[in-house]
Amino acid sequence: MSKKVRAIALAACAVLACSIAGCGGNGGPNNPSGRGKVPLTVWAVVNENNKTTWNKIVADFNAQSESYTVKLIPKTSGYSAQLGGTLKGSNPPNVVEIDDRYYKGYVNEGYLTDLEEYFVDKKDESGNVVRAASSLDLSDFWETAVTRYRYRYDKASQTGYSGAEEPLHAIPIGISPGVLYYNATALKAADINIISVDEKDLESYNQKNSASLLPHGYYEYDTAPMSGLTAKNGKYLVFNNRIPMNWDELVTVSKYFTRSYNASSPTTYGFFNEWWFSFGWSVGGDCLEWDSAKNQYVMALGEDTPNYLVTGTDAITVNGNSYRAGDLLSYEDKHYVIDHNTDATVKGYLDAKNLYPLPSIRDAFTLFLQLPQSTAKRVTDEDGGKNGYGVSPTPSIIGNKSKMNLLTSREVAFVCENYSEAYSIGRGMSGQGLEWDIAPLYQYREYNADGTLKEVNGTEVKGKMATHSNTTGFAIPSNAKSKDGAFEFIEYLAGPAAQALLMRANLNVPNQKSLAYGEEYMGLTENYFANNKLAILEAVESSSVGDWSYLENGEWVNVWANVLNTDVRNGDMKLEEFFANACITKTNDILKTMRAKKYHG
Repeated sequence: MSKKVRAIALAACAVLACSIAGCGGNGGPNNPSGRGKVPLTVWAVVNENNKTTWNKIVADFNAQSESYTVKLIPKTSGYSAQLGGTLKGSNPPNVVEIDDRYYKGYVNEGYLTDLEEYFVDKKDESGNVVRAASSLDLSDFWETAVTRYRYRYDKASQTGYSGAEEPLHAIPIGISPGVLYYNATALKAADINIISVDEKDLESYNQKNSASLLPHGYYEYDTAPMSGLTAKNGKYLVFNNRIPMNWDELVTVSKYFTRSYNASSPTTYGFFNEWWFSFGWSVGGDCLEWDSAKNQYVMALGEDTPNYLVTGTDAITVNGNSYRAGDLLSYEDKHYVIDHNTDATVKGYLDAKNLYPLPSIRDAFTLFLQLPQSTAKRVTDEDGGKNGYGVSPTPSIIGNKSKMNLLTSREVAFVCENYSEAYSIGRGMSGQGLEWDIAPLYQYREYNADGTLKEVNGTEVKGKMATHSNTTGFAIPSNAKSKDGAFEFIEYLAGPAAQALLMRANLNVPNQKSLAYGEEYMGLTENYFANNKLAILEAVESSSVGDWSYLENGEWVNVWANVLNTDVRNGDMKLEEFFANACITKTNDILKTMRAKKYHG
């Protein structure tokens, strides 16, 4: 054999060996060339805001991994809705980013790997550990983020179950709650004093500072409640960004920043939120409830039964279920109260106000619809009729504008949006020299005439703090190859090194509570971080999935949401007409076909 032919043969063998072993990328410290490393493909949403961070994470993983090298395949937002064909194929990606609103359907079809096996040691026949249990401490993750990816589909009963004891099919990498952004420059221009005093600290703060602050998110004082405040027409207008506004305060401050009420307002409208969740959930209502008589879930936004707050020092039992002060009755139990209100025990609770009535979900939903509709529009003819407040732009006014632009264009003073938009909002506001921050979302709260918080049997009359949150999780397709390597990358992505990078990018709240409440995160100021980070973390704590993630898909939501977000919110259809509309019947028909049990937690 000539030297030339021999050299070509050796080169060919080298190429063949490399291809069999799966060469690619830079190696780890003991394999700097990367030869022999198994390639992994990762599909993830990549955009201008996170591209640099993603590239850094992938490069760092490839540099430290001895066995695997990742190739990132950028995808656009929303791609996981159409993943079914890819997931059931014979050669899917090793790792996929998946939205919490779609993954249940994919689990039903058997498309995703159960990740529980990675949280226990894998041993050989001799009992030797061949793969150690994951180092991820899921107890340090936000419970609401992890539990939504715990799901089991029982083929025999064709029923899906969510909950803390069910198998885990994806690891959340961050969480984005709905929060209340506000234009601080606009508030200051309107002579509203912005303060930051926690409700639990009010008493000690007042004593220490000779102050007389009341537990309100927004309040108009006749005399200065603390030093250093400015007055407006003889009143001291105070916005406390550490306490949620109640519904009345939200309407009042929104009118103040709406030009149809206040010609000198620095913004056109006071408030915008396209989601009803924080109104309805605050009083214990929801849009989807189980109807035992019909043996199916039903659309329940029109439910007019009062919700009940439990008060007093002793636990009470309703319909066999135990409740303590501050709890809200479940859907079935509030109906039990209505149906058994003459029974001695129930009547005793009602007479003693151990069961204190709060607004119904229909009441909360009505207020949500009043905010955008003009004062000339009748929202409902019920209860003597209610017109709109006109303090929020309607969908037809907004058109194609983003919620972010409503704030940065100075069109709206307060906007409810996901925290994932903080970087873009902060950059847009700062680019115009505008100050901004985040406050708690509003909460149902009742007050006495003197401004103190109402108590019944020693229990404060408050609804729940409530908001939705979005997450994406990283999963391994059932048909994927190199599953151990796929999990190694997910573990790295969810672990401290990658989370530190993601945390500083300010695109989501870190997935681990210890990171989120840590000194580094709380002290971050670059990349347009909000100052009031506690309000963000409290929103995570009180958040749940949106209705689109209750069941295995959001098909049942789309039917009625399309009508709600056009005709109803634009004021072209009254509330009672909406609930008599065919969209509700179609929704309930679709709900008959749903196989997953409702998840809301």
